[in-house]
Amino acid sequence: MKNFLSLASFLLLTNSALAAPLSAIMTFESMALTSEGVKKQTQFQERFIRDGNVIWSERIVPVAAQHHSEESASEHEQHEHNLNFATAGKWIERDNKNKLSLSFVRNDEKKIIVPRESEYGMLGFDGVWETAFYLVNRTALKNMTQLKKTAPEGAVWYEKKDAIQFTRILWDERKEIPLSIETAKFDGTMSNKITLAITPAPTALPWTKLGAYQTIAYEDLLD
Repeated sequence: MKNFLSLASFLLLTNSALAAPLSAIMTFESMALTSEGVKKQTQFQERFIRDGNVIWSERIVPVAAQHHSEESASEHEQHEHNLNFATAGKWIERDNKNKLSLSFVRNDEKKIIVPRESEYGMLGFDGVWETAFYLVNRTALKNMTQLKKTAPEGAVWYEKKDAIQFTRILWDERKEIPLSIETAKFDGTMSNKITLAITPAPTALPWTKLGAYQTIAYEDLLD
């Protein structure tokens, strides 16, 4: 009986750990070398949270850049609607029938913008839960070559390459999340890298604090 209770307690703790929200800071870095010899580099960060059937991501805007946001807001006052969702929260939910819904959340305006499913593609969402939740396709990942490369405990490096470019992914098998995704051309003209740093989940998840927000349809912004 004692062993049974111990096993039950262990399973309960294990299930609780698996059910806990996963939170991370994602750093995006890209480089492109133009035919004129100009190297263009970009970098930005987003907070990523997933919990059960909910995914949230939101751009992290440094304090030093806030005055640029204020200037942009002044410019948008000249137009009826702002169609730039780069800094809005991206909120994806999956119901019990595996149907996905996408919303954009503007905290400064206290608004939730809801597009129709037919509008997802033009807004950068392919409607695939697998890649939204895990950031990679796990089936495709397992078809990649496993590298004998030093990795953090519980993580494995995978690689896929052809004559032009390579993709390397550092996969955390326990958390089922990539810690690094890198794609680059061998000639040095292009590279993209996403690095994840796991962080404690916030006590209050972002989508639980939207009760007072106004919900509007994306199509209404097109008028």
